[in-house]
Amino acid sequence: MAPRLMPTLPTASGYEASEAADWRGPLLAVSAWVGAWVGTSGITWLSWVLAALAVVGLVAGALHRRRLVVAAVGVAVVLLGLAGARTWLAGQGPVADLASQGAVVTVEATASGGRVVDGGPGGEIWLVQLQLHRIDGRGMAWRSGATVLLSATGERLQAWSRVPPGATVRASVKLAVADDTSISAWASARAVPELVAGPGPVDAAVNAVRAGLRESVNDLPEGPRALVPALVVGDTAGMPADLVTQFKVTGLTHLTAVSGANLTLMLAALLWVAGRIRVLGWWRRGLAVVGVAGFVLLCRGEPSVLRAAAMGLIGLVALGWSGPRQGLRYLSWGMVALLVIDPWLGRSIGFALSVLASGGIIIWARRWSQVLARWLPSWLAEAVTVPVAAQLATQPVVTAISGQVSVVSLAANLVAAPLVGPGTVLGFAAAWCSVPFPPLAKALGWAAGGFAQGLCWIANVGSALPGASTAWPASFVGIALLTVACLGIAAGMSAFLARPWLVGLAVLALVTACLQPLSPPGWPPAQWSVVSCDVGQGDATVIRAGPGAAIVVDAGPDARAVDKCLAQLGITEVPWLVFTHPHADHIGGVSGVANGRTVQRLLLPATNTSASGWAQVRSATSGVPITMGGIGTVVSAGSVQLKVLALHQLTTATVSEGESAEENDSSLTLSVQIAGMRVLLAGDLQESGQAEVAATADLKADVLLVPHHGSASQSAEFLTAASPSVALISVGADNDYGHPAARTVTALQNAKAQVFRTDQHGAIAVGTVAGRIQVTTSRNL
Repeated sequence: MAPRLMPTLPTASGYEASEAADWRGPLLAVSAWVGAWVGTSGITWLSWVLAALAVVGLVAGALHRRRLVVAAVGVAVVLLGLAGARTWLAGQGPVADLASQGAVVTVEATASGGRVVDGGPGGEIWLVQLQLHRIDGRGMAWRSGATVLLSATGERLQAWSRVPPGATVRASVKLAVADDTSISAWASARAVPELVAGPGPVDAAVNAVRAGLRESVNDLPEGPRALVPALVVGDTAGMPADLVTQFKVTGLTHLTAVSGANLTLMLAALLWVAGRIRVLGWWRRGLAVVGVAGFVLLCRGEPSVLRAAAMGLIGLVALGWSGPRQGLRYLSWGMVALLVIDPWLGRSIGFALSVLASGGIIIWARRWSQVLARWLPSWLAEAVTVPVAAQLATQPVVTAISGQVSVVSLAANLVAAPLVGPGTVLGFAAAWCSVPFPPLAKALGWAAGGFAQGLCWIANVGSALPGASTAWPASFVGIALLTVACLGIAAGMSAFLARPWLVGLAVLALVTACLQPLSPPGWPPAQWSVVSCDVGQGDATVIRAGPGAAIVVDAGPDARAVDKCLAQLGITEVPWLVFTHPHADHIGGVSGVANGRTVQRLLLPATNTSASGWAQVRSATSGVPITMGGIGTVVSAGSVQLKVLALHQLTTATVSEGESAEENDSSLTLSVQIAGMRVLLAGDLQESGQAEVAATADLKADVLLVPHHGSASQSAEFLTAASPSVALISVGADNDYGHPAARTVTALQNAKAQVFRTDQHGAIAVGTVAGRIQVTTSRNL
């Protein structure tokens, strides 16, 4: 009798048992990743350690006949050798030798696409990679194919930024040793470039298309005008700073980077059109290949673009035609291939995020969408589960970089999802039509701009929510706990999505969380006395004056930031709101302090009383009594006593100069007594003002809020007189001023002060426990 065949039953996850994930490919890919990472580190001893471990692994695998172990170790060794050899070669030859000597040479090279970065007090810097052809220096000449990264500032920046990508130039540069093993040297421009040859036909065509895209959206409002090129080709040069911040807070930054999603959207639209006009079979496949090639060329064909193309194709194939087994196999092959082509991708955050997002989507998204589709439309189920899978997979890495968990990110991405596809596809269409059909490109650009405007609104509204993001410790323990939490959520997601009522409760909880500020775990500490809020490039200090009450000194530049800080601390009453001086980075957030709180009195400096900034303060605190503070003024609240130690009087002539050094020196110098500690606050006092105060006042303090955000303008006498054990620096990350200055941080450390910075640690709380000062930070708990 013939055996009876039993039907294959679906598993609880929605896949057949044979579709269970195959983890052999990912193991080999991770081995390749480790080999590439170590090989490109440039650390010789680390390479030898990995090589020794590889020998042990090969022997153990062979003895126990573990072919997978042998294969994994073999892949790691191959990538280690390949990456190590290429790293070594990059550091050899005449370019590396000349760089070690700091030589000034004349180079002939082909320029790639450059970008402007913030150089702090020195102004903007233009960075561009150069592929060298010839080097002349030290009385000799060499042919070279080495790559250097050139920087240009000042007048030379404008000249270098006008060099079209693909053009060959000749220029004088100074070489320096690079700490990046993917390039042979740093090069600093010593002169404006001389054009030797224009871009080739391909580069010229790409430049024309990219310029045409920018022209097609040139008449749009600022936000969408900058966002459309960013969506299409990752060109973020025109994005205003506030829009960049809003996209970061709402977790939408990935939309402005060249990623696999861009290619997937473009190919999906291209193949859909091909199907409508009956382009089938190999012609359709050929059209897809042409589309991929066009995408790579339009985005300049850099390693990140190749990575995006590979990940986009893998994601398209995995989601469209395979389950986890095949999808992980494709992803693994793609990873190994990319690492062989460019081992330095193993050190790229972008590569890590692409791999993790693709892996999360392959393993989880399809399974979850099948569960969710039991009670939601299929298209909506997929729109929900794809961003959820990607966010859970990448959240630990994103938090390790930013020190935050974006609460509003998921909701923002869900709302944005219907706009991203049409906006990107229309932007691509505008780009390709911009050269042959400019009027049509203009119309398509306007259509893309409509969708981009929607994305700008989403970012603006989402970032304005009080609980848009919360700080999370970026320490090893913090990231490990977050990783475990994400994996735990993923493990229970199928059961969770199968219950509509539970999903509804979670959505309600998410909305509630977004509408009120969240505190990171362990924040604030129970024994806090003074908190330096993380308000960006500015100052806002909170001094505890009782349950729910605090004296607030300065309000930072952003109302939302200081409002969030005070809400996390549970502050509802402000007995005294004190301002050291009327600069925007100290008074700009005044409305955030007053938002939903009772401000009882204002203390303002009794100098420069006609400054325009005080009108903003009075408007936000209308009806609040004002006390003008001078030397000797004392105010108190609860057990806190605040005293004005010094105040420099401005002359009439200097008042009109705006934010001058003398206006900084007119800041109130304050001494605060609280919980057995003495805290010194001095606004934006600079070196001359500090020296004047040091000669006339007792500055001894346990805790110092370093004046002027830790700038280089510090008085040695002032720091010596204060002699703090704890130094707080309130400063914005990647600020335009280079704050804090390295020499200021070094001086504080040499004076045995513990230095804490809001750009690195988030909000900083200082308190006393058993008579000893204790510091707790919101980001690295």
